[in-house]
Amino acid sequence: MTDELQKKIVWQNINSSKEKGKILTGKIIAIENEQMKEELITCAIIDFNGIRVLIPATEISEDSKNDKKLLRNMMGAEIKFIIVEADRISEKAIGSRKKAMERLKEINIKKVQVGDKIYGKIVGVWKKFIRIEVMGIDFIVKAQDLQYGYVEDVSKMYKVNDKIKVIIKEKSEENKSIKISVKDLLEDPFKNIRKDFTEKGEYLATITGYTDNGIFANIAQGVDTVCILPTWLDRPPFPGEKVIIKIYKIIPEKRKIYSSLINNNSINIPNNSYIDYNLFHIFLFHLLLLLFPQIHHTFQNIP
Repeated sequence: MTDELQKKIVWQNINSSKEKGKILTGKIIAIENEQMKEELITCAIIDFNGIRVLIPATEISEDSKNDKKLLRNMMGAEIKFIIVEADRISEKAIGSRKKAMERLKEINIKKVQVGDKIYGKIVGVWKKFIRIEVMGIDFIVKAQDLQYGYVEDVSKMYKVNDKIKVIIKEKSEENKSIKISVKDLLEDPFKNIRKDFTEKGEYLATITGYTDNGIFANIAQGVDTVCILPTWLDRPPFPGEKVIIKIYKIIPEKRKIYSSLINNNSINIPNNSYIDYNLFHIFLFHLLLLLFPQIHHTFQNIP
């Protein structure tokens, strides 16, 4: 197929989308500001088989605004859209994801029932949540609703365009809305927590993150304990470091396990264990800024 013929077919699809509402698929490859009707509009640039399609940020989803915040985290996502304006001569096309999502929702939501397990697609990833597209509806799913246990950074678990299994939890009688869950597909590790762990028991754990008053330590898949930092520590443990903890309180109904670190110098960090040195360096840098304000003043005056 020649380039000219391929281009002709692409524009036929674009015109079909504009005139008949055909849903197209393309990838977000850039974010640019475009002058539209005497107003500067933030747009996602979509690659549709070699043709650039502009989608204003406000036409990405129901909750989107005219800024780049949402688009940055959706970069690389393959999305559905409908063409609303097209000019073959100038080779300019403008699309709307919102219109495509409304059409998909209208078609698909009637087909599912409560309890159905289906796949959605991740179209945006942040540190503490992801955006999942399911049957024409965008869902924001927070880290704590993705799996049991503490999640430091969701972006290390998922990436844009990943498929993810969900279960339909609720559906309105008017077929206008649904509620989904990712976590409900997983077995609850707290179901038999008192059989697996005991108060005053000591266990090997892996540091996973920090809280205001201590640290999170993982003791089993989906089970993290809040561990108070003892006064004898000369430094906070690194994420990924192996430690021994002693459980002093298990509260199954609140899904809480409280513990303390055991002072045991025999526990060393394995050579192949993961330590987030970048996180430690950032922590150390900010600590220095707090202790020595003149350092912050110096950085502010660097040209």
